[in-house]
Amino acid sequence: MRFWIVLAFLLGSFIGSLVSANEVVWRDSSRQRSIPIKIHFPRTSATNAPVILFSHGIGSNIENCAYLANAWAAQGFVCVLVQHPGCDDKIWKGRVRVLNEFRGAFEKNWSGRTRALDLLFVLNNLEHLAQSNPQFAERIDLENVGVGGIDLGAQAALLLAGQVPPDYGKPLHDTRIKALLALSPPVMPMNISFREVYQPVTVPTLFMTGTKDDSIVGLTKASDRRIPFDAMTQNQRYLIILEGGNHRMYGGRVVSLFGSRQDEMYQAAVVRGSSVFWRAALREDPSAIRALDHYGWESLVGVRASIERRGQAK
Repeated sequence: MRFWIVLAFLLGSFIGSLVSANEVVWRDSSRQRSIPIKIHFPRTSATNAPVILFSHGIGSNIENCAYLANAWAAQGFVCVLVQHPGCDDKIWKGRVRVLNEFRGAFEKNWSGRTRALDLLFVLNNLEHLAQSNPQFAERIDLENVGVGGIDLGAQAALLLAGQVPPDYGKPLHDTRIKALLALSPPVMPMNISFREVYQPVTVPTLFMTGTKDDSIVGLTKASDRRIPFDAMTQNQRYLIILEGGNHRMYGGRVVSLFGSRQDEMYQAAVVRGSSVFWRAALREDPSAIRALDHYGWESLVGVRASIERRGQAK
């Protein structure tokens, strides 16, 4: 799809307010990658909406976490779900040995670099659109951009927020990122201390995980998920651990046999917690800040959970 056709397609949604989301494919010619995205817009006519970029988990797609984007958009954020070729649901659909396909995709994408570059490409495209059209620019606030993801998506988000890349390649830190949501981030063994790996992250950060959140194909155990939270020293950060939550609780289960009646409960908890965090970090909403710092967390997310807070607001 040509760039200006995409622009008209997006602006049609913004101006007409007839739909809540549009799906398009943007072509990154420099890397020969076609990247599907889905942008969820606020239904109101409010202007200057902060932006949230979100990266799905391995073997998933831009639909599996639409419940998050819909909830955030309803609260006035422009939410951009990004799908990553080579790490999405196409790796396993129609295959017999699904777990083997997951392992293969993880081995090829473990560093998060390709995903992070996808996110940067999308963010750059959004900036180009804003520079090209005043109507688009007044609707979107690129001064307040948050980034989030699940598992390898969380790894990509951490890279954009400043984490030292686990492949020791060129840093991917982008100063446009103002807040970070890391759902079940993987922890990669490196030849430097975890403090050195995560200390460069200075933006407000929310980590969410579960007490049973062992990796499906990686080596990260549930108890390891807190390592980035503990290793950071320069930011305000929160760690929420949902009692009984496992790695599949966010959505996008491949086989229905693995499904859980509790998934909707955990997903509702993630929506509540993340929504308050985005309002506090990207909007400096006083009520959201009070909720994060003073309310009992179980009453806020609706399930048994623990919360830890560290650092001071900047």
